Amino acid sequence: MTCLRFSVLPLWAKDVRHIALAAVLGLPLAALTGGLALAQTSASPPAGTSSTPAPGQPSGGGDGYVFGSPPSVQANRLYSINARTGEVSACQFERPEGSVVGVTRCFPRDASAGPGEPGTYDIIATRYSGETGVFRVNVKTGAMSICYVRDMPKEGGGVEASVVCTAPAR
Repeated sequence: MTCLRFSVLPLWAKDVRHIALAAVLGLPLAALTGGLALAQTSASPPAGTSSTPAPGQPSGGGDGYVFGSPPSVQANRLYSINARTGEVSACQFERPEGSVVGVTRCFPRDASAGPGEPGTYDIIATRYSGETGVFRVNVKTGAMSICYVRDMPKEGGGVEASVVCTAPAR
């Protein structure tokens, strides 16, 4: 976790977007504190820590992937999103019965979690403690959708857990 400095923090345009996005998503604490709880200075993080890019500033300046986890303490899952296309993936840790070493299980993607219109995408988690999904946000257009893992019918019968997303909306 990055230590935050609570000295006078300059309010950059990206911070304003971050505060506005947080307020829209129902994160009143971020709006009330003026983003102090979320803002990071441009100084390098202390050794052994990493910084998470703010919404609107995905890693690699819009290239690469952004990672996030749902707020549920019962969810052993990590989501990733292609910052350019909005394609969402999800993986979790599992330890098979009788195995000493665990495995990384990644879920297949439903068409709804596939690439969307080109843009700048990010992942936002709500503060709802029971939530196991994340918001996929296009920070250029403001479109949002919820992505989660759900049992979906398979061809030939049965079900398979897959990453699905709701249709984008504003």
